[in-house]
Amino acid sequence: MKKLLLLLLVLCVVLTPVLAQGGVEATAKPAEPQLKRISIGTAGTAGSLYPMGVAMSETITKHAPGIASTGEATAASVENIRNLTSGKLAMGISQSDIAWLAYNGQGDFEKRKADDLRSLFSTIYSYVQVFALADSPIKTIADFKGKAIGVGAAGSGGEMAARMLLNFYGITYDDIRPQFIPESEAVSALKDNKIAAFICTHPLKSAALMDLTTSAKVKMISFEDEALYKAFPFWTRYDIPAGTYANVDTIVTVPISRVVMLTSTKSGLTDEEVYNIVKAIWENRDEWGSVTAAVSKQVVLETALSEIPVPLHPGAIKYFREKGFAIPASLIPAGTK
Repeated sequence: MKKLLLLLLVLCVVLTPVLAQGGVEATAKPAEPQLKRISIGTAGTAGSLYPMGVAMSETITKHAPGIASTGEATAASVENIRNLTSGKLAMGISQSDIAWLAYNGQGDFEKRKADDLRSLFSTIYSYVQVFALADSPIKTIADFKGKAIGVGAAGSGGEMAARMLLNFYGITYDDIRPQFIPESEAVSALKDNKIAAFICTHPLKSAALMDLTTSAKVKMISFEDEALYKAFPFWTRYDIPAGTYANVDTIVTVPISRVVMLTSTKSGLTDEEVYNIVKAIWENRDEWGSVTAAVSKQVVLETALSEIPVPLHPGAIKYFREKGFAIPASLIPAGTK
């Protein structure tokens, strides 16, 4: 009897963990698929690009399999390009002029060529706009000499554009007192007479510019010289209609460029993942297309490949071909059919 009890006890000790393990296996849930987390570099929070990027990120997370995306406020074009080429960002916006310079290793990018950039699609326009107070003696860029001028945050795409514009008219930073401040700060500084004028690359009627033009009487400088547009072929001449801003009652001619959504060959995204991301964005435009008036009017599928400065990513090419787009040879990267 004692031997039988001892045998039963030994069997219980041996079989208990086996049975327990079997029970765990029977009730265990399948492992959740691993999400790939990415970030989209946008711009400051005052314009259209930040809310657009955040809304697109929500759409990607909802509709692109295996991808969770976040929109980040950044210093825009130059910072985004730097973080794209280092692999810190998977996607990011840039003015087309800045992206073109970076991809071709020209201008400020002569020593840091970014030929790993790939385009995804065009978004809103960027308008080079120059504001001064209405009673200011400033009429042309030449009148900037000796004065405090807002030129954008140091190293930003806006600041690079401001520098190109100044240099075309023979003005350098040595001729003025450059104030390296973002547009929102420039608006306050101009209203307080701390600067004489500022140059910005903002959408028309952005929140910051509407704040300025509805709370102060201003004027704008017009750029009608055709030589400017020949010197910088990535800029297009555009006539801002009279009355776009309060008290600006004449047509104002300014350079414009597209803001393009980019990725990089260093993003860590596969061609299929990029295809799924682009498809998720455009097949669900109703989820992000109305975040601002500029996005609603300008970020449409029909012009998604307009004014693209660097080759498209193969994943984007696949999607747009499916939608019936003819892809220009200049936008097809080497080695892609």
